[in-house]
Amino acid sequence: MKHLFGALVGLVMASVPALAQSSPLAGQYDAQIPTAQSVLGHQFGAEITPPDQAIAYLRALEAAAPDRVRVVDYATSWEGRPLAYAIIANPDSMARLDDIQADLQQLADPRGLSAGERDSLVASTPAVVWLSYGVHGDEISSTDAGLRTAYHLLASRNDAGVDQILDQTIVIIDPVQNPDGRARFVHSFTAARGLQMDENRFTAEHDQPWPGGRTNHYLFDMNRDWFAMTQPETRGRVAAMLDWRPVVVVDAHEMGGDSSYFFAPSAEPFNPHVVQSQRDAQDLIGRNHGRWFDQFGYDYFTREVFDAFYPGYGDMWPTLQGAVAMTYEQASARGLVWRRRDGSLLTYGEAVEHHYVASLSTAEVVAANRERFVRDYLNFRASAADDQNGPQAVLLDLSSNRWGAERLARLLVAQGIEVSRVDGSLSACGSRFEDGAFEVRFNQPAGRLARTLLEDTTELPGDFMQEQESRRTRGLHAELYDVTAWSLPLMHNVNSVVCRRDPGLNGEPVAADDPIASTGSSAGGAWGYAIAWEDAGQARLVAALAAAGVSVRSSDVAFRIGERTFPRGSVVVPRHGAPANLDSLITRLGGEIGARFVGLASSWVDEGPNPGSEHFVPVTAPRIAMLWDDGTDSNSAGATRYVLEQRYGMPVSIIRAGTLGRADLSAFDVLILPEQGRSGYSSVLGASGSAQLTRFVRAGGVLVGLGDATRWLADPEVGLIPTRRERAAETPRAGAQDNAVVDAVLLTSVDELDVVQAEQGAMPDYSPGALLRVEANPDAWMSAGYSRGAAALVTGSDIYAPVSRDAADTAMRFAGPDTLVAGGYMWAESASQIAFKPFVISNSMGSGQVIAFTQAPTTRAYLEGLDLLLLNAVLLGPAHSRGMR
Repeated sequence: MKHLFGALVGLVMASVPALAQSSPLAGQYDAQIPTAQSVLGHQFGAEITPPDQAIAYLRALEAAAPDRVRVVDYATSWEGRPLAYAIIANPDSMARLDDIQADLQQLADPRGLSAGERDSLVASTPAVVWLSYGVHGDEISSTDAGLRTAYHLLASRNDAGVDQILDQTIVIIDPVQNPDGRARFVHSFTAARGLQMDENRFTAEHDQPWPGGRTNHYLFDMNRDWFAMTQPETRGRVAAMLDWRPVVVVDAHEMGGDSSYFFAPSAEPFNPHVVQSQRDAQDLIGRNHGRWFDQFGYDYFTREVFDAFYPGYGDMWPTLQGAVAMTYEQASARGLVWRRRDGSLLTYGEAVEHHYVASLSTAEVVAANRERFVRDYLNFRASAADDQNGPQAVLLDLSSNRWGAERLARLLVAQGIEVSRVDGSLSACGSRFEDGAFEVRFNQPAGRLARTLLEDTTELPGDFMQEQESRRTRGLHAELYDVTAWSLPLMHNVNSVVCRRDPGLNGEPVAADDPIASTGSSAGGAWGYAIAWEDAGQARLVAALAAAGVSVRSSDVAFRIGERTFPRGSVVVPRHGAPANLDSLITRLGGEIGARFVGLASSWVDEGPNPGSEHFVPVTAPRIAMLWDDGTDSNSAGATRYVLEQRYGMPVSIIRAGTLGRADLSAFDVLILPEQGRSGYSSVLGASGSAQLTRFVRAGGVLVGLGDATRWLADPEVGLIPTRRERAAETPRAGAQDNAVVDAVLLTSVDELDVVQAEQGAMPDYSPGALLRVEANPDAWMSAGYSRGAAALVTGSDIYAPVSRDAADTAMRFAGPDTLVAGGYMWAESASQIAFKPFVISNSMGSGQVIAFTQAPTTRAYLEGLDLLLLNAVLLGPAHSRGMR
């Protein structure tokens, strides 16, 4: 590619008021600043830099210019790799970083500041520009672009543009957001390299083995993890951003190699809590990118595909904190060179260059308009704190799901949202709270983020949704990039009460690291202990006791002791036969987890079964296995393993799906089938795998299928679940796909043609993701702990037919049409069809159980309100299977 340098660039940039003249592709560089060649052994963009070398290069820059750059470690990945960012500024700013950080915190919370004090802060505070790269480990070019940006800012001499950036801003460069995923990609790419670079898209260099490098160790797409904060990389990054309060954030990605480059403005829909000044700033930055890209001959596009609605993105979470945050997408070579479909070549060096130019262009605009960006950020935070429109607070009820509410409160605080605890019983906002409540007021600086995370539904623009409905009638896919629902109270199964006015409650602030209080004492436990099956924290305590070798028993019906009723699923821990340290063990575990337990003076109950009844079944630590590798969906497999291992301390053995046919499954009590990958279970498992699983279940094993794994379980040739997927309700059962010759159809209008074309798929329309209410079957052991129901995230088009009672138990079903949609948007026909249909099916087979979740409960590990349901399957399931042997 031929580049335009020097004078031509200068002429173009001179036409832009307030922007200093410079060129990112030409200049004089200080020989004292280490080059990529001197540290990495290659020029920028010539090779794919491994994650450890990228951080090493930042440290080399710090060693060479400590007065202008500081490297800060902010997290450690699951595999032990450091995550670090570099702070780059002029020597004066670097010398007073602590004071600047204090000023930034005042900008972020300007309550109590006079107009003059606010003006003074705006006039004196540098704008923080946060440039982040490589959250998807196989989106490779941005990391090297970040290193090149750091070098350019530190090594450039006599460059007016760089001088302006360093004088007016603090640039923070986070070059490797996902070191584990990048290391996985670099390893597979290096292993496939041959004598020369291979441009063919189908060669091994470009064809990553499962699971690919996109995700981290637990196979999370961390660009969806920002408000869930399940991963250490995300938690560290959120804390760092709250320390520095950037006014502009870039999240640099890659997309398909046949595309070009995307930068803001973002596509519709915008989250309604995004303000106009943010949209205007996106346009300002985008126009500057366009000038640079035009001069260098780079193709680009804007306002398409990548929207600004879902708050879990790396651009949207900072936006709802007040920043102008944007996704940049570069076509990926997925290696060093890629032959596009039009015959042209895309090199890794070109991809690095495009991200690098966009990075500098961003900093350039902010530097030239520092006061505007700083003031807009302050005004965003101040206006949120002063907002008197709409609901003013949310109260989170502890009595409905105490452990879940406690975890939710801390999750909100960890992302800068103020939460207070109100002790004791109270009446407020039309409701009674017996065990106190957590209060989240919306008139706080992070109020806009709090609103979108806590409201049941964040409204989509009406005109946008009209267009989506129109597209459906034309047989086109909806233009929704991600889910439409993410209400944290619904996903945590915590009852929330909206307050139209400030309830005026006095509470104590909650800290993110506050331990969850345990209520339990060894006093009065002469016979043993009881643990109510009320929330996932209680189940975690039971799992921990079982793992420690303690004998516990679970009841499949409720029982009452004195005034206390223990719901079905509740566990008793007899002292007889227990370890001598039972009292200290349960006290310690209860305290660490924040669980509750009560002492039992005897085994006598006042109502319901005694612990010696057959209604009590022994629970032991389950030996859990899960299918892995080809055939499985990596995100589903990783999230499920994470939930069980990291949240509940239950080890999961992983078995490659291709190995299943010859594996000895007698070593396991539970086998989990995560959602299916592109190849699917039919092609990977085959007849031998199906037979193996059937033997496993009949011998007493528990087989758990998640989401679209139910398709395979319900396949007539497999026959492990007695249900079938439904066609769209309006589609005739005798579909065209079943016959080689079909009846003629006479069409009299284009409208009739549209109807016929839309019916060809025969399946319900794909749901982008809504939260639907599910209700419990009170007679099914699998629904223990869900007497008040829950909410499940529904995506895709799978709807399953009802199951007869003599064939299997429907443990949980979707609610009726009047109360079905709890949050988000679902097509009316799909909502009508899924009403009352199965969510969880439990099928007894031989001595074992097959349990199918028709929608995955572990998606992104953020549906914590369904965790107890998964624990029912893996912890209580073997107990009920053993009882049937």
